[in-house]
Amino acid sequence: MDLSLQKSTGEKDAEFKTSKTNLNWIHSLNDLSMTKRDRDQGAGGWSPLVSDRYQWLEVDLGRRTQITAIATQGRYGSSDWLTSYMLMFSDTGHNWRQHRQEDSLGIFPGNSNADTVVQYKLKHPEISRYLRLIPLDWSRTGRIGLRLEMYGCQYTSDVASFDGRTVLIYRLTAWPNWSEKDIISLKFKTMKNSGMLLHAEGQRDHSLTLMLDKGRLLLYHQQGLSSFSGGQLLASLGSLLDDLHWHDVKLERLNSHLNLTVDKNTLQVRVPDELSQWDIHQLSLGAVQSHGLQKPVLSSRNFHGCLENLIYNDLNLIDLAKKNNHQVSVMGNVTFSCAEPGSIAVTFTDSQSFLQLPGLTSWSSGILSLALQFRTWNKAGLLLTFELPQQKGSVWLYLNDTRLRLRVSKADGTHLELSAGSGLNDGQWHSVELNSGQDHLSITVDKDEGATAQISIPLPLTANTQIFFGGKISYIFLSISLI
Repeated sequence: MDLSLQKSTGEKDAEFKTSKTNLNWIHSLNDLSMTKRDRDQGAGGWSPLVSDRYQWLEVDLGRRTQITAIATQGRYGSSDWLTSYMLMFSDTGHNWRQHRQEDSLGIFPGNSNADTVVQYKLKHPEISRYLRLIPLDWSRTGRIGLRLEMYGCQYTSDVASFDGRTVLIYRLTAWPNWSEKDIISLKFKTMKNSGMLLHAEGQRDHSLTLMLDKGRLLLYHQQGLSSFSGGQLLASLGSLLDDLHWHDVKLERLNSHLNLTVDKNTLQVRVPDELSQWDIHQLSLGAVQSHGLQKPVLSSRNFHGCLENLIYNDLNLIDLAKKNNHQVSVMGNVTFSCAEPGSIAVTFTDSQSFLQLPGLTSWSSGILSLALQFRTWNKAGLLLTFELPQQKGSVWLYLNDTRLRLRVSKADGTHLELSAGSGLNDGQWHSVELNSGQDHLSITVDKDEGATAQISIPLPLTANTQIFFGGKISYIFLSISLI
């Protein structure tokens, strides 16, 4: 079924939003989409007041939708069209991912005139509620101009949310036993870098465990009920999977080998002989819950996040749980929805990217409490900076040689410096707390008292003080919480 953004019926199929500079429209948004009726004789389209790379057009489809193709056309009766653009997708409207083609480039070819329709079929459909189109280049004789059409179909799913204390247990003994092929597929998203996703137990005390560890997906085989001391790592795949985006996982057992696929990347491993004719008796989701004394593998942290469309062969296991099937047991509180977290991750992709926080009235008292999380692979880079108007100086919080440093510079050229933490370029999330009072200044890394540095000076802030995050740094990821 095609789902296109058509306005001929008079129904509201989608909502549109634009960058703040797009306050003036050549025509209304109702003229934006191409329809079969007005592709040739229709009017209008989107054309922002300013043509530069800071413009974007956002479409809200109202619900998560499977998007299979995008078509563009220039603005009717003009010299305005796009020659290239980039697509971003989001489930929430604030946590975005870029669509990339097979060559890893995210640039789509546009139009060469205002009339011809150029359609691009996505080789891998995107499942998303929001789409954002970002112009990269446009007509040399005109400006940015666009009529847009999207194709796709409705997307339905079964979702379960785990709060770190939830376990779902499926006892599968009522289904046929051994077969030459078993398939388990699911999607997950989380902000926690470690946790147990799935644990499968079969005959002769053999088990397979799928878990997150520092943002990577690990597959383990274990025999016995006592501990994980005899566990064997079969596969490790993916990285930074704790980015709050949905990730596809498929585990296939084909006689003598296993295929583990994460986001279209597949790793094949040979399985121990005991697993070549092995059937699954029980599946545990969110944590290990064994018939015996077996403990969680590697980490006692349970999964904290959402699972979607968990399919074992042809069985929809989340749907069984929703229907209170007698073979499903629930430990803890499970909800069949996926709530969004309060904190948002921000990616600084180049040295010109930054966030600006306006001054707060409470800063006039000289009290500042600021907390954030960051992750990066860089040994050095700027996290934040702000001016000290009363001292005509500045404050810099930055990484240098993988350590966190706070530098307070004064107008006379003197400066004070604090240093805390080490090895902070490991790609994992690290928390930072900056506190300033009437007579002290301190920084703490990862809530570790041993990684705290302090000095007996205040930061004389004013209500006009503005804080800048990022800038002069590449590929550093921030999850910011301001207090």
